[in-house]
Amino acid sequence: MSRAQKPLRASRARPRRARGFTLVELALAITIVAILAWVAYPKVAAMGEIRLDAAARRLAGDVRYAQSRSINTRTVHGIYFQPSLSRYTVYALTPATPVADPADRARPLRVDYASRVEFRGVSIASASFGSGRALSFDYYGVPRDSGGTDLASAGRVILSYQGLSDTVLVAPGTGTVTVR
Repeated sequence: MSRAQKPLRASRARPRRARGFTLVELALAITIVAILAWVAYPKVAAMGEIRLDAAARRLAGDVRYAQSRSINTRTVHGIYFQPSLSRYTVYALTPATPVADPADRARPLRVDYASRVEFRGVSIASASFGSGRALSFDYYGVPRDSGGTDLASAGRVILSYQGLSDTVLVAPGTGTVTVR
């Protein structure tokens, strides 16, 4: 037998097989994907809590903004809540005169939870400040109800999202804002 014939015989002895996944490799891949999904699920489930918390913090920031505008400009500023529409407006003097949004001066500072993508699904369950649904601040930053009376107890706004809720409290006298 010549040397030239040996490689030829070896290649004919074993036909090439198509490569695929074995059952063990497939089971291992499915197990890895299942573990990754199990680890990622709590992060996806927490998105509702994150959305609700962001809405409550935005509201708390807007309450603080209205209070600081009252002190700085020496005019009454406040927030008018419309729970049925899930929105509120920051205003100067009366709810009919909204202030300009500091992020976009061409628009009024009105937050509509129903239409804003980052807050979609969040709703205002209730807003209570003494005798009404509006909160205002005098030029000292003291919180008042819609009738102009100083708050005797904490004012509160309850936000809800898919069974979860956050409460934004405004302390009487000082106007300190807390989120619970």
